[in-house]
Amino acid sequence: MADIAIDLDAEHLADSAFWTATPEHRARVFAALRNEDPVRWYPPRRSGFSRPCTEFWALTRYEDIWNASRTPSVYCSGVTIDIEEMPDELGEFYPSMINFDDPEHARMRRLVASGFTPRQIASYEPGLRAIAAEIIDQVLDKFGDGTEFDFVAEIASRLPLRAICSMLGVPDADHDLMLQWSNDAVSPDDPGVGIDGAASGLRRIADYAIELGRERLRQPTEDLTSVLMQAEVEGERLTSKEFANFFILLLSAGNETTRNATTHGLRLLTRHPDQRTIWFENFEDHAATAVEEIVRCEPLISNMCRVLTRDVEVRGVTIREGEKVALWYPSANLDETVFPDPERFDVRRPVSPQQVGYGAGGPHFCLGANLARRELVVIFDEIRRRTPQLVATGEPERVVSMALNSVRSLTASIKP
Repeated sequence: MADIAIDLDAEHLADSAFWTATPEHRARVFAALRNEDPVRWYPPRRSGFSRPCTEFWALTRYEDIWNASRTPSVYCSGVTIDIEEMPDELGEFYPSMINFDDPEHARMRRLVASGFTPRQIASYEPGLRAIAAEIIDQVLDKFGDGTEFDFVAEIASRLPLRAICSMLGVPDADHDLMLQWSNDAVSPDDPGVGIDGAASGLRRIADYAIELGRERLRQPTEDLTSVLMQAEVEGERLTSKEFANFFILLLSAGNETTRNATTHGLRLLTRHPDQRTIWFENFEDHAATAVEEIVRCEPLISNMCRVLTRDVEVRGVTIREGEKVALWYPSANLDETVFPDPERFDVRRPVSPQQVGYGAGGPHFCLGANLARRELVVIFDEIRRRTPQLVATGEPERVVSMALNSVRSLTASIKP
């Protein structure tokens, strides 16, 4: 990265101007923060987003983010995990697992963990491979002559959506509705959606989930909804509202994050053809490290917040009880004190130290991380075998968001 001076006083991490700048500029700002002001205070701000942000402390070094994530008794999630204020229209749908502290968090995680055991995830693989093969079949039929197409719409968005819907028992006829509603649900800052549109998407998903859950209580099948609705811990089951909010989390997070990781993965492999060759020529040997490296280079979540339950000192800076701390995962994943040559995309990079794109460990580490990893391996294996000439032909159209590293579209083609 070029050595360009950064004026940190001119940058605000919750300003839309920061998120419409280039990824390279954001990386330079994070590097300056890590080296010059790794525990920095930001005042309240409203600029370009639909919701104002509150004041917060920014942690940008890997070690500090790792320690905060693993000390939930001090850095709690129950007050808020968002930089932006949460309007009432959205807030009713967000008392879910990621917003809880123990003992509520532990109870909820135990109830839903039965759907994400290694055995359960392994059972999904044949279905994932069948979906991936069908997606690539259709792309070859329509675009096998080299015609450009939108990779997000035709490939990246389809596997995670169909996988999550199939796992939950959502009929094929309703998959497009789930895509529309979940896209709206995570887009309150998109001018075309706004808070009202996001709230409408959330309400529609919740109503759908409650009805589906009731059906599975009456007549269980082998899908994940049945597993979750029938699960018990110490005689307790999920309530309808708890299930609906977890359904929202799983549908929106599971669809959004894997879709974006797939898209970023194609872009990175196109930009670094040597790494594509290394991985694709020894796919199984490098699959685990390659999918982690994609997420390290392009974390799917930009930040999560915590609120302090007592005063702490971080690098000589005192942060008071009740103050908000934002954990900046893209910065942690580029921390040069942890990752040698962090800007280099290396599909053979060791998985230890652990990248923090799924969270930095602790009780809030992403429950679906292993499922997301498996989906990425499956879709890139299908690309490798069926469309090895598939490349990105343009730059991604990124969604302006301070929370999600989302891509709206990416042109691609199967080179003859």
